[in-house]
Amino acid sequence: MMVTPVVTMAVVVVGMRIGADHPMRAATVYGAATSGAGTGLAWQVVTFDEDHGMREPVSLPHVDVTVRAAGQEAHWQGPTNDDGAAEMLLPMAEASRVELEVRAGSVVLATGEVEVPSALVRPEAANAWTRFARREGTIALDVAILGQRVASGFPASIWVRATDPTTHAALARVVIEPEQDASLSTSTERTDERGWAHITATPMGHAVALTLHARSARGMTGLWAGALFVSPGAPQLVAQDRYSPEQEPALDIVMPNVRTTGYVEIDDARGRAWAAAVALAAPEGGPPRASIHAPRLAPGLYWAVASSDPAGSAQLGPGTIARPFFVATSDEQALSFGTDREACATPSNPGGLARAVSVCASLVAPMPVARRPILDGFAVQRARRAHRRGRGFAVALGAIAIAILLETALLLRTAKSARERLQEATLGEPQVVDSGADRVGRLAVLLLVAMLGFVLLAAFLVRAG
Repeated sequence: MMVTPVVTMAVVVVGMRIGADHPMRAATVYGAATSGAGTGLAWQVVTFDEDHGMREPVSLPHVDVTVRAAGQEAHWQGPTNDDGAAEMLLPMAEASRVELEVRAGSVVLATGEVEVPSALVRPEAANAWTRFARREGTIALDVAILGQRVASGFPASIWVRATDPTTHAALARVVIEPEQDASLSTSTERTDERGWAHITATPMGHAVALTLHARSARGMTGLWAGALFVSPGAPQLVAQDRYSPEQEPALDIVMPNVRTTGYVEIDDARGRAWAAAVALAAPEGGPPRASIHAPRLAPGLYWAVASSDPAGSAQLGPGTIARPFFVATSDEQALSFGTDREACATPSNPGGLARAVSVCASLVAPMPVARRPILDGFAVQRARRAHRRGRGFAVALGAIAIAILLETALLLRTAKSARERLQEATLGEPQVVDSGADRVGRLAVLLLVAMLGFVLLAAFLVRAG
């Protein structure tokens, strides 16, 4: 009777240990729609450790990802960085569903069948012209910022168009002079025969006003006043206006802070074409920077997006910068991919083709390519943990049930032995009549007291579960 509770408690402890929560390590895969570039699945994997509901990224030296679909198989291998993130490119032809497995050595971080996000449906071309607060005069000015946003402390490419406000005809040789501002460093330019002037401006803060004055030799004047959309903390992203399909697009990224990791991706109107988590190196006395090459892309319109945050590019939020560019065999083909028919028209002067491509790129409104979790390794881990917890509770409650039956049998046996010894000791002496009801009552009380501890222990286990 004394050994039974001790053994039961030992078994309960083992069962509770089986079902106890343990730190978990798993991966989450973020998927995006496949682009038309022919590069495959440009997805992101992030590895985490979770303990008592607290999740934090973990850097792993080697992660192996395998994807299978309709007889195809693709692999990616590499480390995850300090953010726990890695950008992977899986050369997989278009498929609606794929089997995905993420491993770190012998440990399976995530596995399951996932649905490939469907291609984006690009809305009607957004107005890429910069909004103005004031525009007046006999020269109408319109402003287009390459990528629609600028980064503080880095040169920004701004295109200004001068037209007649009545006839809307382009005005050539108009002087565009930015108003001097302590938060802005600009240059003065003249419009070409198509009415376009290119200004390089370097914003020096996060709330930057831009005022442009225009004047022509015929005495016409104009004014445009507005503001530059400054993305706080955004890096500088340098790219060409056009790459050949045989080229690997070269990109330069410069971070304005002490971050040593930058995230760059290339998108098109359908989805995500390529992405990379870039390790930045800071030269002596300079900001962190890196030069990278993307894979070859099919002809079309693309935009590169850079951010210091693993998820920043998905929303084009603060801290991100976008840079549209074309992949084409010629400048004429690049212009055919533009979103503004008038600005992307082929100029009459063949020498102005490269300039026309730059103008056309400035009127592209970048569109964010959303990513969503398509595979969460913690879901599988939690299911396994729930199954393990169920087995642990089954062991503990089973031990208690067996202990109750065993203790009941021992008590009944002890009671019977006690009655027999009492009868032997009192043999020949006057017998005290003991009714059956009294014996049953005393036995019931004895059993209830003995079982009370086991019942309380079972209640505790059920409540803890």
